[in-house]
Amino acid sequence: GTEKGQDELLSHWICKKIYGEGTMIRYLEKSEFGACRPLWQEAFPEDSREFADYYFDKKILQSSVLVKEDGTGRIVTMAHMNPYRINMGKKMWKLDYIVGVATAADSRHRGHMRDVLMKMLGDMHQDRKPFCYLMPASPDIYRPFGFRYIFDQPQYRLGSEAKECLQRRELRLDGNLCSSLAGWMNHWLSSRYQVYALRDRDYMEMLQSELDSEAGSVYGWYDVSGSLQAFQAFWGREKQEQRFLYAGRDRWLEPDSGQHAPRPATMARITDVRSFMEAIVLDEGCPCPAMDVMVNIHDPLIPGNSGLWRWKIDGNGSSLTKKGVSLPKIHTGECAEEPDYPGTLVSTEVLDITIEQLASWLFGYSALEELAEGEQNGVPFWCAYVQVLDGVYLDEVV
Repeated sequence: GTEKGQDELLSHWICKKIYGEGTMIRYLEKSEFGACRPLWQEAFPEDSREFADYYFDKKILQSSVLVKEDGTGRIVTMAHMNPYRINMGKKMWKLDYIVGVATAADSRHRGHMRDVLMKMLGDMHQDRKPFCYLMPASPDIYRPFGFRYIFDQPQYRLGSEAKECLQRRELRLDGNLCSSLAGWMNHWLSSRYQVYALRDRDYMEMLQSELDSEAGSVYGWYDVSGSLQAFQAFWGREKQEQRFLYAGRDRWLEPDSGQHAPRPATMARITDVRSFMEAIVLDEGCPCPAMDVMVNIHDPLIPGNSGLWRWKIDGNGSSLTKKGVSLPKIHTGECAEEPDYPGTLVSTEVLDITIEQLASWLFGYSALEELAEGEQNGVPFWCAYVQVLDGVYLDEVV
């Protein structure tokens, strides 16, 4: 049979051996996507019928759906992977936004969700996807699987100054302005953040359908010359809420209803550390053009991420290789002059770190010193020369 068919058979055999006859973890065919709607409606009763229609008629079509079935073929647990093109520093990947994670009420607390999430993470690692992300209903569900917050949603509204000097127009994202609006959003994002979902025609048209499903509206705010200066949307059938707000000038924004602090919103999980590190570059303040250092990563759920790695990093990116080659003598703070590494800062001082700490640090969410506080070995000096990702903005909502 095909390679995919062989994988399905192997998965079925493993499930029978581990979980008993009749259980199976597998990816649904597109023609089967409708079979998970009853579980969706059971798990997410707050969703309107209109939103569910949008999701199952449009949004799900580009997704992958991983399920666990019981002996009768009934879906007891599911996880949906919605693909987005994610810009990450100088790299771009097609990555998965995880939604619709649910277990049937009569089948909970039996490890079904763990089985599905472990299969999902393992497959992403095998596919060399650097990370996945989600907006959790309860973060405690995902912490045991290595997810950590990387993005706090700003709580802003458009201030009086902007409303006085700008004119509001109602827009649609699926019309003639689609491409230009996508370009405006990409420029706004790229000038402020290094990690964000790329906007294109497909993204904008899907976003408009999403807003339509929840009686949403989109507005552009224009100056006297007709240039777009701010971009805003609302949605909600029972209660209108702001879906997004992008403003060209920070002074046009005011804290929303007195809420100054951003709200923790998006969690991420590094799934393939080698791919992830490709986006990390050397800080411009490093006295040498490159570094060759050591990092010991602990990941109990994805063994392929764990181990002692040799980390080579310069201004264009970095790479990891499993430790198998001895390094030159330790150099602490000076540029090495060995023939194999001309001008490179070399150190065998090891950074010992968990996969969760690595994500929090390199996504720029938490300082490494805070994460390592109380640990015996502390932080190697060379970590100060690593440029963490400067800003994350992942505000997609399902």
